[in-house]
Amino acid sequence: MSSKSSYVSDIISDIERGNSLLLTFGKPGQALKRKIALTGFICRILLFFVFNPIFIARARFSPDLWHSRKASAVRLVRLFLPYYAKGYPVTASPKFDGHIAIINHPTLNDPICAILYILGLYLQREIIIPMNLPWFESVCRYRSRLLKIGVNIVPILTPHTASRLVDTCKSSAQHSLRDDVSRVQSAFMANYVAEFASTLSRGGLAVVAQQATRRQHLFTNPSQAENGEDILSTVTLILLSLRRAKLLEQTFFIPVGVIPHSPSAKPGLNVFKKLGFCCQGLF
Repeated sequence: MSSKSSYVSDIISDIERGNSLLLTFGKPGQALKRKIALTGFICRILLFFVFNPIFIARARFSPDLWHSRKASAVRLVRLFLPYYAKGYPVTASPKFDGHIAIINHPTLNDPICAILYILGLYLQREIIIPMNLPWFESVCRYRSRLLKIGVNIVPILTPHTASRLVDTCKSSAQHSLRDDVSRVQSAFMANYVAEFASTLSRGGLAVVAQQATRRQHLFTNPSQAENGEDILSTVTLILLSLRRAKLLEQTFFIPVGVIPHSPSAKPGLNVFKKLGFCCQGLF
């Protein structure tokens, strides 16, 4: 893993010990914790099955079992979050370069299924997964075990979540809270960009949503497609970080269009609903 700031390291360690950064933001943080509670519970159940007590006991005596656990985890999670792929097949590249799957993001199924999909192609490679802070806090207890199978979850604070933390607060406390949220958001993003470049430099994998906020469509209206107003520059930020690290020429991009199981699919986690991927190969 790449080095990270002591500030972010301390936050992550604190969350791993069961504390919550969200709750330090008062009632807005409490509301976000409640909203993610069901999704977090489902994810923890899946992770409990992946890292069940029997496996942990066996792995203490046979550490090599960790290497094969990633394949078992992919198969298990896919039972609950199935998907299919169509379009141009993505063939595993023989070159040990970084690979980024870029997806649209209408539901919470999308990043998880995309991770399963790309891991199925490159099972032996490590992968970096950005997680919005509420989701990260709900599964962080499994972070150290995920690292052992090459899955690095890192916290981020999306612009939408940051605005919800601040905008729902009383005006008298907004200024101080905005400064705190902004500091955390900037630190998380700097840490993610550094971890991202480090992972890609080792031939690792990443899944990036075109826009960090869940939306049914890539553009909210026809004019936004033309003028680019209010589009989150997630991919632009990634490209700039790869260029600064001189990794752009060593990185493959995999465009993946997400097809929800229904046009009216809920933006949350839709268990047992089959997601579709329209793949475009490598470029």
